[in-house]
Amino acid sequence: MTVPETAATPASGAGLGIAFQPIAQIAGGRIHAYEAMVLRDNQPAAHEFDQLSAEQRCDVDRRCAVAAIRWAATAGFANSGGRLAIPLSAPAIGDPAEHIAPALLTARQYGIVAERLVFTLHHYQAITNSQLADIMHVFGKLGPVVAFHGIGPNESGLAACGKFAPHAVTIEPELVTSIASSWSRRIAIEDLVRRMQALGLRIVAAGVDNEPVYERIRAFGVPLVQGSYVGVPATGVLPQAAMRNAA
Repeated sequence: MTVPETAATPASGAGLGIAFQPIAQIAGGRIHAYEAMVLRDNQPAAHEFDQLSAEQRCDVDRRCAVAAIRWAATAGFANSGGRLAIPLSAPAIGDPAEHIAPALLTARQYGIVAERLVFTLHHYQAITNSQLADIMHVFGKLGPVVAFHGIGPNESGLAACGKFAPHAVTIEPELVTSIASSWSRRIAIEDLVRRMQALGLRIVAAGVDNEPVYERIRAFGVPLVQGSYVGVPATGVLPQAAMRNAA
């Protein structure tokens, strides 16, 4: 599978593009970051990419990162005030500096400082602590920050989050979406949030798709939210946060 630089998507597919979804601060409703995602026919293509070999995924991730920066720059990212969150598959990263070199070069070409880039590591639980430490060290030295996606069932990944202190950690949507209707899930998420806060982690709650979920998450003291209630992915533009009742 090859990925053209212009579209950052599999060459075989029509209807592919890069969209941006806001991650917003509950306090004040400001944009914290725009997450870049590849869509096929307006649906996330992440699962499709997860089927690739590590070598193929490495190439796809690097090309997608370059395209995400180009598309964001064209959409006015330089003046947006937020960060740009770019997903990477941790097991596909060989040499960390080499892996993000094209993205950093592209950012410089568009006048975007490296510190405004957030590389969000997916599947970070699947690599060793030494590999993760190397990624954190090299990326930090080069300027971008690292986020982890995400905390999954049975709190998988929480120990690594506490040890490596990423810029932010995402609680996955499947753990968030049912808290307004499930008492047991509500208790579990509240306990998880307390554990993450005790570790000093900045939390992003993904899957905030309606007002009841938003209000619960806000009551737990989670600072950052993402989901359709906050703002849906938009192709080629940087959408504003749409949530109400920010306080």
